[in-house]
Amino acid sequence: MSSGFRVQRVSVEGFKGFTTHQEIDLKGRHVFLLGQNGNGKSSVIEAVRWGLFGSTGRPNEVVDNRSYAAACRVILSLTSDERAYNLRRTLIRGISGGSDASLTEEGGQERLIREIMPQLDSVDAGEGTYIIFSSQAAPLRRQPQDLTPFERTVLNHLGLTHPRSLLSEVDEVLLDQGLIEQSLGERLNEVRDGLNSQISSIENQRGLITSSPPWEGNQPSLIQSEKKVKDLIAEVSGNLSDESLAGVSLDGLIGHADDALKNRQGQSALEDEAKQVADTRGLLEALLSVRKDIATKRDAIQDVQSQIGGVLDGASLDKLRCRITTTKEEAEAIALRHRVIEDATKLVGRGDAESIQCPVCEFEHRRSDLESTLEQVASQLTGDHASELTGLEAQLSDAERLESVAETCRKELAELEQRANTHKAHIDAINDGELLPQGHDSDDHLDAVIKRCVEREESINAQIEGQEDWLNSIQGRLSNLRRESSFHTLQARLDQALESRNRFEQVNRAYQDLVSFGESVRTIRRAAEVCLNGRLEEGIPGVSENLSQVFHALTRHPWYDRLELDKDKLPKLELRVASSQDSAGVGYPTDVLNGQAESALELVPYFAFSQTDDAPTEVHLVLLDDPTRAFDEEHIGILVERLAELGRQVQLVVASQETSRFRELLPLHFQAGEYVIIEPTEWSYHNGPKLNIEYG
Repeated sequence: MSSGFRVQRVSVEGFKGFTTHQEIDLKGRHVFLLGQNGNGKSSVIEAVRWGLFGSTGRPNEVVDNRSYAAACRVILSLTSDERAYNLRRTLIRGISGGSDASLTEEGGQERLIREIMPQLDSVDAGEGTYIIFSSQAAPLRRQPQDLTPFERTVLNHLGLTHPRSLLSEVDEVLLDQGLIEQSLGERLNEVRDGLNSQISSIENQRGLITSSPPWEGNQPSLIQSEKKVKDLIAEVSGNLSDESLAGVSLDGLIGHADDALKNRQGQSALEDEAKQVADTRGLLEALLSVRKDIATKRDAIQDVQSQIGGVLDGASLDKLRCRITTTKEEAEAIALRHRVIEDATKLVGRGDAESIQCPVCEFEHRRSDLESTLEQVASQLTGDHASELTGLEAQLSDAERLESVAETCRKELAELEQRANTHKAHIDAINDGELLPQGHDSDDHLDAVIKRCVEREESINAQIEGQEDWLNSIQGRLSNLRRESSFHTLQARLDQALESRNRFEQVNRAYQDLVSFGESVRTIRRAAEVCLNGRLEEGIPGVSENLSQVFHALTRHPWYDRLELDKDKLPKLELRVASSQDSAGVGYPTDVLNGQAESALELVPYFAFSQTDDAPTEVHLVLLDDPTRAFDEEHIGILVERLAELGRQVQLVVASQETSRFRELLPLHFQAGEYVIIEPTEWSYHNGPKLNIEYG
């Protein structure tokens, strides 16, 4: 609000100690809440703050009265620029929590809160004491955690809250940054050392093989080495199909080759193998023939099924039978009704009386009406159900005939498939399923395997002589292939380790970027602190003078009459007390003050900064909860005098236990009509506080 606002009235229900709805008419005056603790004084102050901001003095504080079933709500009636507004805030109960606020002006039109009350914020000075103001810049979403209420007040007065907040947030970032840099740096060093050691070890083992290579010519690829082992397995075992070895690793293939060689050495004669290959070829040829018959039979079944679909026109046999049954029942029902109508017509036609008794309801009706009704009903009983029934039965006969043909074909197909399975089982029993692996039994594949069987028979005959020399040659080749496998394993591990090192270097470059970013942030932070300290040094003399004047007026301390900010501690704002009578100008910590002066010290910033003409904020309202703690009667008088001066600028809401002293002093320093005294006389669990309101 450009010219401040005044709280005219407070409506409270279900908030803290308020168990019933209460209206407190402040008439826009200063408010003095007087009385003992526990009767509801603080609840009034906290209701005003919660109504404005939806927050209280303590985080996560429960504000709703649990014994009040209705809503927890505070309504503040405000005036500004001679216009009236109602700010309504209602607690949202449940998991989400929070509150819902709406602002309406005179006449009921709802307005945006930020439009009428821009940049509204508050600074606390300990529990229950706040200064409400409108700042030039938007309020911070989150206050710096490392600032005391005194520092926030001074910085806000100087318009430096946002720069100081920036330093706090940057410090938090740099703290995390430092921990991350240290942790990542240590981890990266460990990974780097581990990778270098691993690569060196693999290269040494790989060099032992390449110094005396087990291959001729150029270094073979992994695929070439796998092809060598598969060829050796086919040569040793007679497994003419390598499909079963698809996807097997090089080490796995060498294991297969070992097994094949052991089995070959245990055979009594190559003639047995030749006979087995011949028997297998015969089974494969029989299987191929049966599969062709299966394909033909499946085509026949599909053709019959297509004919059945055409006859049934998309329906099923069961649905067609149900339709025939329904048509028969409908035809029989119509025939029965015709006979009933004929009998009724004969009965009505007997005699010549104008009125007769209805044979159904037994009431008297005109003969002509009954005859007309019977004729009308008879005319409605139409439909050629016999013709329809004949057509449906013919359709059913055709469908059943075709279904019988299809069933016969399915039985024949099942027999053929059984024969095919029998042949396949015999093949698997002889060759352990290697000739026809799962998913590789097409007709073209069968033809190819049959051809390889023929080639294998010819190869076996060529191996009959010189078997011992052949086995020695196979063992030598297998030994070389084992060394090739070791080489490829080491090469794969080396490639993987080198790739890991490349990825590590990418991570390390990103880490260096992170470190550079941290240094940039630290440089920016140092520059920002220099600028902030410069601004603070410019503003400190004026701040110290304002603080000293108010402090001396509140305490009238005989020696300590000055408050100063220690420039050596900037940007930390540390308050020290000094004396104008001390030529050395020595400053002391504030703990040298007695309890009365310390209590006054908490109030100094709010009296000082809310009355200055050059303040960058516009103060609206000062809430003071029990500011007279540790004050004697003299200092209470001084406080009330200072409050009167402060009240010329802003609206005051003050709570104190010093009832009699305030009642004595208020008429001396405040004019009639400027203030209202609210004295909570008692409080009960069911009715809340009872407020006695006096307008001065």
